[in-house]
Amino acid sequence: MFVICSFFKTYMKTKNIIGVLLAISVGLSVCAQENTTPAVPFLNIPIDARAAGMGDTGVATSSDVNAARWNPAKLVWLGNSAEFGIAYTPYLANIADDVSLLGANYARRINDESALAIGLTYFGLGEVEFRQTIDEPAQIVKPNELAIDAAYGLQLNDQLSVGAGLRFISSNLKLTEAVQDARAATALAVDVGFYYRSDLNIREGADSRWRAGVSLSNFGTKISYDLDGVEQYLPSTLRFGLGHDFIFDFDSTLSVTLEANTLVVPVDNKALGFALGSEYNFRDDLFLRVGYYHDTTEITNRKYATVGAGARKDNLKIDLSYLFSTSTVQNPFENALRIALSFEFGDRYYNF
Repeated sequence: MFVICSFFKTYMKTKNIIGVLLAISVGLSVCAQENTTPAVPFLNIPIDARAAGMGDTGVATSSDVNAARWNPAKLVWLGNSAEFGIAYTPYLANIADDVSLLGANYARRINDESALAIGLTYFGLGEVEFRQTIDEPAQIVKPNELAIDAAYGLQLNDQLSVGAGLRFISSNLKLTEAVQDARAATALAVDVGFYYRSDLNIREGADSRWRAGVSLSNFGTKISYDLDGVEQYLPSTLRFGLGHDFIFDFDSTLSVTLEANTLVVPVDNKALGFALGSEYNFRDDLFLRVGYYHDTTEITNRKYATVGAGARKDNLKIDLSYLFSTSTVQNPFENALRIALSFEFGDRYYNF
């Protein structure tokens, strides 16, 4: 029997309403007797505010410190010798203040043809007070999940690059107070990607360039929360996209990107999602972003518009994004401001 299922057979009191909602949501997903939904869905939540501000596009956009999470092949087009970034994403901000997604990434060029990156993603589900009976002292339970990444990108020629990554995943949703054999679930996954960037098309009025990308992420072992051999798939996702840059002059660039994604594991509720995002870049110091995401099925019903902005001062960059749901189902990122900071080191690369 699943650990979370057993947990619901005991009495539980939460610190606040978020504990109830989290317990219900986790319990419903884990108590399923078949692999109807993928496990550890936090892996598909964008941790960077830049991508979130452009409708969750990332596989075919220009490179940044978070490139490895979307498409490791983009790493070789990093704009600096090295970059370090941290990000904070509130989750269910309408009803809780202790549930969030945290990310940290470091990317570095090895030489002109290769680059590497390491990253950490942490999903904290807040504090839950656990009791076997109403009279006994509460035990504080802090469910959490995390992923540790390493990725490498290699440039094949002036237009094409490839990349691969390895990810360790830990989902610590066990409640040993309820089930003795409960344990943290672990898994390994790989990412692979390809990225194409055309030569600059120089013409009067505005230069231009095409971009394209495809990646397969979180492809790996199944994950199990107990010792009974019941396993769930990881959210293995295929992404592909096409983008175009309009370079008006040295100071001003407008980028437009269209992407699609779908799960590639045999699970229910599979949908094809489309994302359209745009970014205006002024002198690499000011960034304005807008985007829209739309699922093709009413089951998941993910539909939302996004806006974002960024600013750079010397070697420090800050990015912000905000989401507006257009669906009848409440989005867990509504009324939440995502924020990311990145620090740039070494030489600046202008990838013209």
